[in-house]
Amino acid sequence: MTNEPNDDVFRNLAKVMEDIITGLHIDENARFIGCTIISGPGGDPRIFQTDEQDEGHEEPEYEIIDGSDKLYVTLELPPDLDDIPGADIQPDMIRVSIDDMDIDIPLPSTVDTGKSFYNVNNGVLDIICEKIL
Repeated sequence: MTNEPNDDVFRNLAKVMEDIITGLHIDENARFIGCTIISGPGGDPRIFQTDEQDEGHEEPEYEIIDGSDKLYVTLELPPDLDDIPGADIQPDMIRVSIDDMDIDIPLPSTVDTGKSFYNVNNGVLDIICEKIL
């Protein structure tokens, strides 16, 4: 894998974000809204904001932040849910159940299912998975 000129900046930013998210107190008022910036080799950065959804897009988009010892998965939920969403965390994937729809999210690392959890709050599903190192 080649190193891009700004890779260190993005690694440092990811570490700072991991520290911030890890230090957050998860309670009934916890909420995290933000955006993801992705830059591939030779391409311009693309920005995905979590507060925008394409019209007519049925399956919610998700983002995965790969930290040093945890994976952070964030999924914005549709506003018109009939049931409380759930997440089945498996070692190599997460199956999110939203009403009658199941979404399979492949994970970039193997996780410890016993030390992983999810939280639904204010229209956002946050999943924190402990990596098996």
